Formats: sequence, C-alpha cells, structure tokens
Amino acid sequence: MANTNVRKSIQNKIESLGKEIESLQAELKRWEKIASDYETNSESIDLILSIQLPEKPEPKTKKVKL
Repeated sequence: MANTNVRKSIQNKIESLGKEIESLQAELKRWEKIASDYETNSESIDLILSIQLPEKPEPKTKKVKL
C-alpha cells in the first residue's frame, strides 16, 4: 500500500508541476507580447503613461522648531 501512496503522490506532483508550467508559459507569452508592443510603440505608451500617472511632486521639507 505504501508503494501506491508514493506513486499517487509522485503522479499528483507531476500533474501539479505540469499545470504550473502551462500557466507560466502563458504568462511568459503575455509578457513577451507586452515587451514587443512596447518596443514597437514605446513613445506612444510613454506619452499615455505620463498623462495617466503624473509625476509626484517633491515632498515638502519640514521646518524644525528650535
């Protein structure tokens, strides 16, 4: 019976890793497409991002009372 449990555990791990690999491959393809799109349209994307995410103002310096 121990052999059956070990085999089942190994098979479950293999299946789990297979699913994880598939998910990571899909994620890799997604990011490769994003990188490709950025290389093709970097100026447009930078412009859009600068409008949507304005630069944060510099923090005000605190006055210290003596």
